[in-house]
Amino acid sequence: MTVLQKIVTGFLAALFLVIALPAAGGDPENLSDEPVVYVNEGGDFQITFPGGCGKLVTRANEPDLFGGEDWDDIIQVTHAYCDRYRKKGEGCSVTATFNLHDKDGSIAGPEQIILRVEDSLSKFGAKVVSQQVIKKDFGNDIIAEGVEVMARPEEGPGEIWIRGLLIEGDVYIFAAWNEQGGVWKNPDYITFFNSFQPWTE
Repeated sequence: MTVLQKIVTGFLAALFLVIALPAAGGDPENLSDEPVVYVNEGGDFQITFPGGCGKLVTRANEPDLFGGEDWDDIIQVTHAYCDRYRKKGEGCSVTATFNLHDKDGSIAGPEQIILRVEDSLSKFGAKVVSQQVIKKDFGNDIIAEGVEVMARPEEGPGEIWIRGLLIEGDVYIFAAWNEQGGVWKNPDYITFFNSFQPWTE
């Protein structure tokens, strides 16, 4: 069992948290059924959002400087999300945290993935249905490790799908949700998760 598997097993085994969906977004004049390809400003990654997203809501932090005696790094965060067809109860998002380090200055590891998956799940009132450790090979020696979680509210048919990936100190958290259910097997959301490509330029 790898370090990541041990952490995930210990952390997610009894995870019951509280969910609050993101605020409404999207462009009411551009709610096409066509998918929307999003490339972040720096060309660090791209992902295809499903139809009905219109103009994506995006934001990026003012980079914060974290320094120490032996290292200085700027951590940048990019967030993009969509409430499909302007419905608050359904949508998807991606949050990318670049150049992340642990408190001791070492490059981010599996623990950071778990912390961010926990933080993401804390915004949804749900219980974990299943979880698994995942590994993805994007070619060109780009290997991602992470965790995938399926969750649902304590009551009602809703479904939440969260995937966290770690790529050389960059952490990506993807989420899709629908308070009426139908997320896990929805081809639009399967495409959303599988369309992610790091370092597009």
